Amino acid sequence: MVSNDCLDWLRVAHMDISAAQDLYTKQQNPRRRPLEIILYHCQQGAEKALKAFIVQNGPLTKSLQTHDMQVLRQACAQWDSSFNKTRIIGQCAKLDPFSVAIRYPKHNMPLNSKLALRGINNSQFIYNFVCGRLGIDKVI
Repeated sequence: MVSNDCLDWLRVAHMDISAAQDLYTKQQNPRRRPLEIILYHCQQGAEKALKAFIVQNGPLTKSLQTHDMQVLRQACAQWDSSFNKTRIIGQCAKLDPFSVAIRYPKHNMPLNSKLALRGINNSQFIYNFVCGRLGIDKVI
């Protein structure tokens, strides 16, 4: 049975990913999309999904209170080796750059709508992957 703490993390993860999707789709003009915010929400949603898996299986220790997706993914792999598969490793790596630097001016990251759409897809993949490993559907 999935714990309430895990479900809480998944709800917040879903909110971040939904916010990214809404910001992307509601602004039809690609030049006006808030790409930094969209990609930040993508990373945050995926990060929180991984943390949901962690709190389901053990404590969210101080060392796991990080934005580093690879550290979180490796922690998940301690309980489920599926987190060591190439695809999930790649999805986490693609979102990692959008955790901190992107929130500040002069981050020097080349951004475009195509990258934002990929970010949304990557975060959805990680969220769905975590839900699948927990044996549940999406949590809203």
